[in-house]
Amino acid sequence: MSANRPEEVFTLESLREFQPEGVPLGVVGWPVRHSISPPMHRAALEVLAQSDPAFAEWHYGAYELRPEELPEGVQYFREKGFRGINLTVPHKVEVLPLLDEIDPVAERMGAVNTLVFEDGKLSGFNSDGYGIEHAVEEAFGQGLAGRSILILGAGGASRAAAAQCVESGANSVLIANRTVAKAQTIAEALATGTSCEIRAVSIDAAADEVAPGTLVINATSLGLAEEDPMPIEVSDLPEQCLLYDMIYNPEQTPFLREGMLRGYPISNGLGMLVHQGVRSLEIWSGREVSARAMRSACEATLAARS
Repeated sequence: MSANRPEEVFTLESLREFQPEGVPLGVVGWPVRHSISPPMHRAALEVLAQSDPAFAEWHYGAYELRPEELPEGVQYFREKGFRGINLTVPHKVEVLPLLDEIDPVAERMGAVNTLVFEDGKLSGFNSDGYGIEHAVEEAFGQGLAGRSILILGAGGASRAAAAQCVESGANSVLIANRTVAKAQTIAEALATGTSCEIRAVSIDAAADEVAPGTLVINATSLGLAEEDPMPIEVSDLPEQCLLYDMIYNPEQTPFLREGMLRGYPISNGLGMLVHQGVRSLEIWSGREVSARAMRSACEATLAARS
């Protein structure tokens, strides 16, 4: 599909009438029209089809379902032979009661972004942690193991990142949020059975708590709009910090621009999107998936929409 072609979006009503061909996959959100997951996955499926023609029959679409429509939508996905579904906001937590099985990593993260329909069962996985692990390694030459990490925000993205940091063997994780109680809830949920030091702190006090060389991850939505304030004052951070922003559109948020001006290594969230997509498609297909094809499709789609 051409990168600048408008994405066809299915609703619950059209899903009721949907007659699948081949092996259907998709992304579900509300809203979902902005998603670049369909062209990203289609590019990877084209590469898979070059070595196995069966993948030419795999199709990835976009499904826009309101939260109250999710249970009915999941039932249709079951009945119509879907292989898998990606979930985005606001469905990653709401889907949990609908699952037959949940992967232990997803359970720790408290959210699911990848559904698998197999043998009559619905299983939930979370590839976001895999995504950020590989994105950080790709951007900065080292993954999460052994690092001191500051995570800004206390929503679902923050919890997924914190859980992966603990899973990967980070030395310490500091979760900073304006409402400290929300950050504390995440810290307490992840503190059991790990040697990783995990604490909560106010955003205003966070910069005083971090050491030089800390990896700072923005897991808030601040930066999606140009007029947004930065999630933390970059000028307050110590030397040699690395700045990672989960936002990928715009390409550079005020947080990253300020970091670049001050000489910090920076990266946006496109790598996380790509690598979580890689992991999801590997779960569904059982094959090695091309991250390069996915990234190229994402970059082309974003360029066409700008």
